[in-house]
Amino acid sequence: ANNLRAMLLGMVDDPRVVLIKLADRLHNMRTIYALPIPKAEAVAQETLAVWCSLASRLGVWALKAELEDLCFAVLQPQVFMKIRSELTSMWNSTSKDKSMRRSSIRSDLLASTKEVHATSTHDLLSSNDQEQSNMEDLLRAVLPFDLFLDRRRRSDFLNNLQSNSEASIRKPKIVDDAAIALTSLAACEEELQQELLITTSYIPGMEVRLSSRLKSLYSIYCKMKRKRVGIRQVYDARALRVIVGDKNGALHGPAVRSCYSILDIVHRFPVNLIIYVEL
Repeated sequence: ANNLRAMLLGMVDDPRVVLIKLADRLHNMRTIYALPIPKAEAVAQETLAVWCSLASRLGVWALKAELEDLCFAVLQPQVFMKIRSELTSMWNSTSKDKSMRRSSIRSDLLASTKEVHATSTHDLLSSNDQEQSNMEDLLRAVLPFDLFLDRRRRSDFLNNLQSNSEASIRKPKIVDDAAIALTSLAACEEELQQELLITTSYIPGMEVRLSSRLKSLYSIYCKMKRKRVGIRQVYDARALRVIVGDKNGALHGPAVRSCYSILDIVHRFPVNLIIYVEL
């Protein structure tokens, strides 16, 4: 409490203090498996109550999402594994659709992990001892937040996973499940980007930016509880965002038409979609 009070007072003089402390807490959570279980749970509770809230107030959503999932993995490991496994089953089947065949690297990675996913969720949850010994594996299954901010970093991450798979380096199922989640998102983004290159190339000066994100498992869990729905009714578990620039209003008309042209492309994707258009 005294350390937190000192930090908040320090923010008055230099707001960067809280960013440094957030980075420090993120590192602590990524390596929290080194602590005894009771101590790790206490740190995770504090992180969820204080540091995730601070990250939210500062608008660093990607960092907040990673912190939430790290805490979730420590505090409710069985639920964490169950949600990750269910998402993998759902997205792994979707990724086999013909519209994703262009993503050869991603498809190879999905195929290389197919046998690993034969393990049932029930087997993963069989003993409390296994839960304790696997904390490090659970934390490794939380994707670093910067993978969603830097495409090159994400591409290197996926290529490294593929190299490990080809070298027959076995990883825990929960870690492979996280790779499947990122792979499915990258495949969707790559497919849409290819279509956008064709569609928007005829509009001189038009800027189109594409970004993607995975909803944190903790956020999915909270939404399922709040709305009392199953995981298949959480439609924003993964999301793509397309931003069409209008050159400060100079290309507003073409930008609007481009938005609806892109919307027509998005509707071709064989997945459940909730689409928002903001002009």
